[in-house]
Amino acid sequence: MRAKRKHLIVKANPEQKESHEIQMPDGSTISIYLGRKFGENNREVYPNVCEIISVGDEVTGVSVGDKIILHHNIVTNEATHIKKEDGYVYMGIPADGLVYAKIQEDGTLIPLFRNLIGERIVKEKVSQFEYEDRTEQHKFKILAVPEDYADVAAGDTILAYKYSDYEMVYHHNNRECRAIRIAADDILGIFN
Repeated sequence: MRAKRKHLIVKANPEQKESHEIQMPDGSTISIYLGRKFGENNREVYPNVCEIISVGDEVTGVSVGDKIILHHNIVTNEATHIKKEDGYVYMGIPADGLVYAKIQEDGTLIPLFRNLIGERIVKEKVSQFEYEDRTEQHKFKILAVPEDYADVAAGDTILAYKYSDYEMVYHHNNRECRAIRIAADDILGIFN
C-alpha cells in the first residue's frame, strides 16, 4: 500500500481506548481495562494513537514508523478503512488538522499541521477562601509549535476561543500522558 499525495496510511488498534497493554519486566504483556475518569474537566478525550505505514509525496514532518495522535473519532469512520488484519485497522487519512502530533521517544509531542501544544494558565489566588475554577478559560502558554509555523512561538501566552482547547490523554511506554492541543485557527491574539 502506498499513500497518495497529501495522505497517510496508518495502523490503529480500534480497542486502544478501552484497554491498554503493559510490557512487563520479563517481556510478557498484560492488558488492562481503562476506566474513564469524570471530574471537573469533562473535556478530556482519549485520542487515537496510530503508527504510520505510508506517507504521501507531499506530506512533511512525519515518516514511516512514527507514532501519531489523531482525533478521537477517526478510527470509527469506516469510510477511511482499507482493511482489518490481526486486530488492527489500516486506514487512509488526509494529512491535515485531524492529525494532532507526533509522539517522541520520551512521550512528549511534536505538534503537526497547524496544531499547537499548550498548558492552562492558573489564576493567582487572591484569598484562601476561593473555591471556584482557578484556570483562565481563554489563556494558554504555548509549549510547542509545528516546525513550519511562525505566527506564535513556544513560550508565548495566547488568547483563544473559550472551550477551543482539546485535552488529550494517551498512553506511552506504560504511562499516562496528557497534552492540550490548540488549533492555530482558534487563536485570537498574543499577550505582550
